[in-house]
Amino acid sequence: MWLKILVGIILFALIAPVLVIIPMSFTSVSYFEFPPPGYSTKWYASFFSNSEWVEATFRSLTIALLTALLATTLGIMASLAVTRLSFWGKQAFMLFMVAPMIIPLIIIGVALYHSFAPLSLSNSILGLVLAHTIIAIPIVFVTVTASLKGVDRNLELAAMGLGSTPLGAFFKITLPLIRPAVLSGSLFAFIISFDEVVVSIFLAGSNTKTLPIALWENLRIQVNPTMAAVSTILIGVTVTIFLFQSLVSARKAARLKRKTS
Repeated sequence: MWLKILVGIILFALIAPVLVIIPMSFTSVSYFEFPPPGYSTKWYASFFSNSEWVEATFRSLTIALLTALLATTLGIMASLAVTRLSFWGKQAFMLFMVAPMIIPLIIIGVALYHSFAPLSLSNSILGLVLAHTIIAIPIVFVTVTASLKGVDRNLELAAMGLGSTPLGAFFKITLPLIRPAVLSGSLFAFIISFDEVVVSIFLAGSNTKTLPIALWENLRIQVNPTMAAVSTILIGVTVTIFLFQSLVSARKAARLKRKTS
């Protein structure tokens, strides 16, 4: 009982500063004050009426979707290689795949800038997608690898023994079994890309600003409740994705329970 209370207090202390942003985004005054003296949606109207904010939002969503797709594809391929093949340097390969989780983002940003600039990939959507994919792949790789290790290899061999191709066995047998892990990995990749600011600062330009970069630059110039509205939108997108992932996982667990009962 006391342990649950302690955990609840710790969680509240961690999340309270974030929750304070939400009511402040609906304030009726042009400065930050908590609790707000009045409530209004004018700061959200200011956000949606500003073309720079809207373009940055759609740009971030596009980059995040492409990053999630690319990171998920490459992460699944790497996971299959690790769990299904035996090759020289396997441990080094696994370390290489998770390295972006260990290396500080500012170092990754500097390295990518020096690598992408000669290739004209800086200040481009492609460059941002590739950069975000590099830092999102480890999440997909770890998640999918853990799920693949729990899949019985004999199911794939049986499918191939009955005439299926290796690719057909993967899509018909393996992929449905690891679908929750794939979905979780892709959603995490989307969130990582959508919220990324450190690496993006090194690679984005005037025509490729993402929403977090636009927020960062405006915070340096002026501070008004529009910033809180943008932050609330970022929080809302992240929470919605987590809730969606939890719902899908719960439905998957319920189906498995019905099948086993």
